[in-house]
Amino acid sequence: MAKNQPGGRPDLGERMQPRKNKYAAPVGTLFLLLMLIGLISVAVFCVNFTRAMLDNSGEKEEFGRIIAPVLMFDPVPFENAVDADPLFLLQSSMWSALLGEKRDSYQFDNDTNLRLIVPASDIDVACARLFGPEVELHHQTFGDYETTYVYDDESKTYYIPTTMEAGPSPNVLSVVKKGDSYTLEVEYVPPATAWTQAGGRPAASGPSTQNKHMMYELVRVKDHFQLVAIRDVPRDTSSTVEILSSSESSSSAQPAA
Repeated sequence: MAKNQPGGRPDLGERMQPRKNKYAAPVGTLFLLLMLIGLISVAVFCVNFTRAMLDNSGEKEEFGRIIAPVLMFDPVPFENAVDADPLFLLQSSMWSALLGEKRDSYQFDNDTNLRLIVPASDIDVACARLFGPEVELHHQTFGDYETTYVYDDESKTYYIPTTMEAGPSPNVLSVVKKGDSYTLEVEYVPPATAWTQAGGRPAASGPSTQNKHMMYELVRVKDHFQLVAIRDVPRDTSSTVEILSSSESSSSAQPAA
């Protein structure tokens, strides 16, 4: 029992005893709850951020759109676009323009209504953007009896048929970035029609070029990408060693004559 000091005042020890706060428990519980919600929010954000970083499907789609006018002609590999086949450069630049931002602005020929009229200057711009300004196109009429791309030298325009046998379309499997250089492994997907290749969307599967893979190297130049080279996919040396080892084992297992 606490003793009172003279005059009725409580003892110093009694005055220093802490007082219980009836709001302490609810406030503490609320604080812990808020901490738990914060931790969960941070964890969800980290998972979503990591998933977005790993999922580069949008980037693959964009690269597919860029290389579609090139891949559709199934070009032979090259290390520099300047050394590529001139007719291939003209064709791919032409379709890069046709599948580009101005595709809806081109008008049909009034005589046949089956050919689009495209200025040669638009094709030159598409070429410079796709292959670089050092590539110079040789404008000309080309094609065969059924499908002819007519070049009018006087008006500097092309008359381009809207019906043609389409080539394969790209399915970008992987993208490896090194500085401003991007190396793509691309699967060649069998064709549907040339117009369905806008946006680099793969066409329906088929047997002809389904398993063909190539490496495409692009470089970022300001606000766009240029195609630098097309290469064969490097052979898997480990698979080659396994095949050779298997062949040697089979040969040694055969009885001598």
